[in-house]
Amino acid sequence: MLFNFILSATMAWMIVYLSSTYLWFLNEADTQGVQKFHQVPVPRIGGITVFIGFSLGLWFLDNYSEVLLVLWLSSLPLFFIGIYEDLKANVSPLIRFLFISLSILIAFIWMDIKVDTLGFELTDYFLSSPMVVLLFTVLVLAGVVNAVNIIDGYNGLMAGYSILVLFAIAYVANILGDSLILQLSLMLGSSLMGFFIFNFPFGKLFMGDGGAYFVGFMMAIIGLMLSTRNEEVSHWFILLLFIYPLYETVFSIYRKKIVRGTSPSQPDGYHLHMLIYKRLVKCKTFKNNKIMCNSVTSPFLWALSLVGIIPAIIWFDNQTMLIVWAFVFMAIYTIIYRRIVHFKFKFKK
Repeated sequence: MLFNFILSATMAWMIVYLSSTYLWFLNEADTQGVQKFHQVPVPRIGGITVFIGFSLGLWFLDNYSEVLLVLWLSSLPLFFIGIYEDLKANVSPLIRFLFISLSILIAFIWMDIKVDTLGFELTDYFLSSPMVVLLFTVLVLAGVVNAVNIIDGYNGLMAGYSILVLFAIAYVANILGDSLILQLSLMLGSSLMGFFIFNFPFGKLFMGDGGAYFVGFMMAIIGLMLSTRNEEVSHWFILLLFIYPLYETVFSIYRKKIVRGTSPSQPDGYHLHMLIYKRLVKCKTFKNNKIMCNSVTSPFLWALSLVGIIPAIIWFDNQTMLIVWAFVFMAIYTIIYRRIVHFKFKFKK
């Protein structure tokens, strides 16, 4: 795992150096938009460091197999469309969705990765049809991929959250003696850490859509592989690990479409992490340094994500408790959001 970290960190340093010295990989439009908080262009191709760090690590696994080759190949469509978007910023949501769906389809067909049970007789009856299973799997995995991308808004937020999720998967895999999943999750986590040290707290490098798509997809696939290979692991374990970005996405759709009457695809400045930045972070503590204020936002959300991650680890084989904690998380998230919106947190600026 040290190899993955060193390789990823070295590549991240090279990108940062080339961008600061020769202005490579920069886009002047990068600072424009309601969800942009940095004042100078920053390279948005940090996902390449994670992709290469993880990909090369696969070849050194003792139990390397054809399955791992398909795992890697399945990630290529969504990774490359994400990188293209990072560089050109002109890919339509439909095209991105189609490429993401292609990656999921490859994993579905050649790796038998699917969400075919939720542990209830009625839902499992509907999931008995192969076509329904395929559509449901695409819906769930595409939801995870896009949800992970949505929370990639502040220094360290997405990467830190993803590292926590991967270490949770690694912990459960270790308990069950599943060495392959243990290695895969630690390799991806180590590759993320190589990127993380350049992203948090100083924001020298951003993950970008390519990296967020790749990390979200790989985390979901590795998690489903764990539940497929180990019957005692419920699919609800995976859901609870991803409850933070998934509920953030669902809540945002509700907020935009139902409450505000706008398009769910239209960016706005009212995500929870943005409200925490605007209303809870005391910027005067950092002499109004926007980069540091940006970074201080992330630990709030890491802590919130643990409300789902820790119970998932404890009750990974208990479907009832996993479902209960999914609702607990959603209730806590909603309460926090409403209290921040209505200025009921007593924080001094």
